[in-house]
Amino acid sequence: MAYIKTRHGRFGQPKELDNGQFKAGEVTAKNRAAVYQRLIAANERGDIYDYDVASIMKQLYSGFDLEKASVEEVAIFRGALNPRIAQSGSQTRVLKNARMQRDRNKSAGYGSTKLKIADPAEWTKNLEKPIYSGPQPGEKIPSLRAVNLRGEKLGQEFDPVAMAKDKLHLMFFVSKSRTFGRFLGQLRQQLAAIEKNSKQPWAMSVIVCTDDANEAEKSFAVLDQRYPKNLVVGLSKDGSAGPPAYGLDRNLTATVIVAKNGRVAHNLPYVGGAFYTQPHILGAIAGTMGVDHDTLRKLIGATSGDAASAASNRRAAQGNGENSEATSKRGFRKLLAPLLQTGTITREEAGELFRSSGDAKALRTKTEELMKAGKLTRKEAVELYSGAYPENAQRR
Repeated sequence: MAYIKTRHGRFGQPKELDNGQFKAGEVTAKNRAAVYQRLIAANERGDIYDYDVASIMKQLYSGFDLEKASVEEVAIFRGALNPRIAQSGSQTRVLKNARMQRDRNKSAGYGSTKLKIADPAEWTKNLEKPIYSGPQPGEKIPSLRAVNLRGEKLGQEFDPVAMAKDKLHLMFFVSKSRTFGRFLGQLRQQLAAIEKNSKQPWAMSVIVCTDDANEAEKSFAVLDQRYPKNLVVGLSKDGSAGPPAYGLDRNLTATVIVAKNGRVAHNLPYVGGAFYTQPHILGAIAGTMGVDHDTLRKLIGATSGDAASAASNRRAAQGNGENSEATSKRGFRKLLAPLLQTGTITREEAGELFRSSGDAKALRTKTEELMKAGKLTRKEAVELYSGAYPENAQRR
């Protein structure tokens, strides 16, 4: 690692206490909070670096047990190791993620329960502050101009609203082509199952809003083969601001609109990219159709809407003759999915864990690294390692 000499010392070098480590519980929560406020102030002035704040606070949290601590204490701990959280006012988001993770740990495990569908009102209620992007419920869906990014009409201008006609319409306005990976294609397959079994016609369109058309086209080309042909994807003619009549918030990752009879039924603004599952979108679909959640589950059937459940369904369908190594890897993906869903780890970190799953030593090193960073609890790290190497789990 390269170190930079500054008047504050060698930046990048971990700070250690000269006279030993703190003992567990030696520093009270009140004193930690007071020290943290002073460190944040010094960090904002440029007197110390982010890493300095994290190093000092990690020492003060000696002996802190993520599993035994309350959800609120866990959120404060994670914020203490990242001064940007306090400076950006993101404490509410961190607390929400901590609660989601704790709830998941209490459950029987991902994929062991029925398909999750949630009331879309819960999504907007849990936002740190109200976000208004695009036409709101009850308002008319305006026409828009977009350039087709796929199929026989590649490069041609079209209006997805006009194309949908009288169909129920699920619309995504996204800032980047590759934000959602396979998610959009799998959701379109679920929608196709709903359409087939309910006899209610649906349209689904994805509009990319960006000022860099070349990058959008290049990025989308990677995903094109993964998407079903009936998924309409276009590039907004109006750049990153999107269609003027829509009034989209360009700072969002996505704005999801569900329309019926040409008017907005539900509007879901997304700040982050947590689209590995879609309970609130499915809830909006159910509400727009006028059916309850159990009915929608029956309409979807075994059609997977996310990568983890898709792998689980394939494994069940293929039976016991499946190659053991491939089965193990699919099982490992299943363990990663809920960590992504709750924002516990990033997609990049999930990819590194998956690539490391074929090497016991590499996987152990990576999980320990994420534990030290406060991203994983010991229980979660053990579950990941045990999932890949059950025969070694007792020795870990």
